[in-house]
Amino acid sequence: MKRYIALLLLSLALFCAACGGSNDPGSDGDTVSDEDNSQNDGDEEDDEDYDEIPAGSIFGAPKLNPSGNIPLSASILMKADGVAKVSVTVKDIDPDKPDFVREYETDDDAGDFEIPILGLFADTKNEVNLKAYDAAGEVIEERHVKIKTAALPKDFPTITISGKIESGWTLVNWLRTPRSRTEMNGIAVDEYGRVRWFTDLFSPVCFPIVISGDTFYCGGGEGETHIDHYDFMGYPLDSVDVAPLGYKKVHHEVTFTSDGNYLVGVDKAGSEYIEDHIIEINAGDGSLRGSWDLNDTFPDVADLFIDMMMTSPDIPGQTNNPIHHNAIFYDPSDDTLIVSSQTAGIAKITHKKYLKWYLAPHLFGLIDDADKDGKSDSFVEKYNPDNMLTWVGDYYQTVDGKNTVGENYVNERAPINGIPYEVYSPFEFRYAEFFLTPLDKNGNEITDMDVVNGFASTDDFAWPFRGHNPTILKNGNLMMFDNGLARNFSFPPISPNHYSRVVEYKIVPDKDGYGGTIQQVWEYKLESDPMWYAMSLIVSSALELENGNRLITSGSIGSSFIPDMFRSQYADGPVGAFVVEVDPSDNSEKNRITFDRYIDDEFPINEFSIYRSYRFQIAARIKKIEK
Repeated sequence: MKRYIALLLLSLALFCAACGGSNDPGSDGDTVSDEDNSQNDGDEEDDEDYDEIPAGSIFGAPKLNPSGNIPLSASILMKADGVAKVSVTVKDIDPDKPDFVREYETDDDAGDFEIPILGLFADTKNEVNLKAYDAAGEVIEERHVKIKTAALPKDFPTITISGKIESGWTLVNWLRTPRSRTEMNGIAVDEYGRVRWFTDLFSPVCFPIVISGDTFYCGGGEGETHIDHYDFMGYPLDSVDVAPLGYKKVHHEVTFTSDGNYLVGVDKAGSEYIEDHIIEINAGDGSLRGSWDLNDTFPDVADLFIDMMMTSPDIPGQTNNPIHHNAIFYDPSDDTLIVSSQTAGIAKITHKKYLKWYLAPHLFGLIDDADKDGKSDSFVEKYNPDNMLTWVGDYYQTVDGKNTVGENYVNERAPINGIPYEVYSPFEFRYAEFFLTPLDKNGNEITDMDVVNGFASTDDFAWPFRGHNPTILKNGNLMMFDNGLARNFSFPPISPNHYSRVVEYKIVPDKDGYGGTIQQVWEYKLESDPMWYAMSLIVSSALELENGNRLITSGSIGSSFIPDMFRSQYADGPVGAFVVEVDPSDNSEKNRITFDRYIDDEFPINEFSIYRSYRFQIAARIKKIEK
C-alpha cells in the first residue's frame, strides 16, 4: 500500500510539471516542479535545460524545505535502480566562486531515495545540477532543476567578511528580535560570508546549538526542557526530555562524556534559583546517571561586583542567579568536569562532586562575615536595591595609592550551600586549598598580593573576569574567552578602555590532587578604538581549529546589556558580533566575519547577538524511502 501511495504522489508531481501547475516555492515542504522553477524573468534560452521532467527520468520533482525546519534546503526523489552514487551541485551566484558540491552513495541498493540539497541561496532561483552514476562511474542521468527560495528574515544580520577562510563554513547561534518570540536560530555562512543554511524550528529556542558530525543538537526545545537531535536537513533524529528527571530548563551547555552520555546545564524543578545545576543523562535510555548542585562548589560573590544585586528570589532572572553557570568541558584524561560560572570563576570537579582546583582571583575566598550567614556584613548593612553604588561590600581600601583587601575581609568564604559534607583529607574545606597559584612567564611565583587577589594585572599574568567557554587544547592547556566585565573589580564595571580577550593558561595540579599552579602562556586582546567597541560583556566563545588556529567570537558588541548611563558614551559604536580566526604563533588575523544587527522600532537592540560559533563542513544524509 505504501509503495502504491508513493507512486501515486510521484505521478501527481509529474502531471503537475507537465501541466504547468503552480506551487509557492517559498512555503515549507512545497513541491516545486521543474517548469515552475524554469521561469527566469523571460530568459528562454537560459531555461532550455530546466524543462519538465523527462519521460522515464529516475529523478522526481524538487521539494523545498522538506522537513519544514531548514528553509534553505530542498530534496528530490530518485529511483536508484543501478545507481551507485549521485552528486548534487548548487551553482554559485557569483561566477568567480566555486559551486557547492556534495556526493551521496546508495551502496548499490535499489529503491527510492530522497536526495538532500543543501547550501541554497536565499531570495534566489537556485540552479541545481544532479548526476547519477553507476558502479563503474558512468553517468546514468544528468538533471537540472531550479529552486526558488524566499528572502531572509528582516532581523537577520548584515554580514561582511575580510581575509580568506579555508577552514569551512561558520555556524553561529543568532539571538533574534522581537523578544515577544524568544528565538535563537542556527545560522551558517559560507567561506564568503553568505547565509547558506539556517534553522526555523517549531521550538524556536535553539540554545545552545552543538555540532556532532553530520548532525546537530539543540538545547531548549519544546517547553525549554528538551534536547533535540537533527540532521542538517532538519529531520528529527531523537529527543531527550529533562522534565521527568526533575529539571525544568536546558540552558547554555549540551556536551558529551567519552561514552556518549549527555552533560547538560539545567534548572532544578521546584527551586527559586536558576542556572546552578548540571546533570548527566544516559544516552541509551534517557535516565539520570548523575547530578551536580553547583551551590556546593561555587561561592556567592555578589558583594564583589557593582553590577550584581544582593542574591534573593525577589527578582527572577536577576537576583536569583548568583552562579550563572555557562559552560561544561568534559576532560576525558581524568573523567572530570571543568565548569564555568559567569560570576564566580572556573572549577574542576569530579563525578563524586569533589573540587580539584579553583581558577579565580583569591579575593573570592575572603569575606567580612562575622555572623557566619554567608553574606558580606558590609554589603547587607548598606545595601539599597535602588542605589547601584551600594551593590558592593567594603572589600577594598586604598593603601599607598593602590587598592588592596579591606581590613574586615578576613573570614573564609564558603560555597553557597555551606562547607561541603565531604571530607577533603587531610584538610577541612577552604577555598585557599583549591586556588591556583599564579606564576610569571619565567615560572616564578607571583607574590604581589594585589595581583594574587585580582586588583591588578601584570604583563605576564591576568585573572579572567566573568568569562565563558573554557576548553582544553591539544597541548593540554586551558583556553577561555575572558569577557573582562568589571576587570580587576573596577568601578565602573565598563568603560571605553575595558577589553575582552582570549587567554591560554598552563595548569599544573599539586601532588595531593588539590589546587596547583597557573601560568599565562598566550593571550589575544580584542583590539579596537576605543577598546569596548570590540568588547563582549556577556556570552562569546573560543575554540581550537583543526589547523591549530583559534576561532574567537565576540558575541555581544554594543548590546543592550550596556547600562543606560554608559550608552551615550558608546554613541554610534558597532552593535552585533564578530568571529575572527587567529594564528596563535604570531596573533595574526586570518579572517573576520562581522555580523551587524538590524535595529528599528520593531526590532530593538538585544542583550547579545551570538552565543558561540563553530567552523564545520556541512553534510547531509541520503534517505531511503521505506515501502
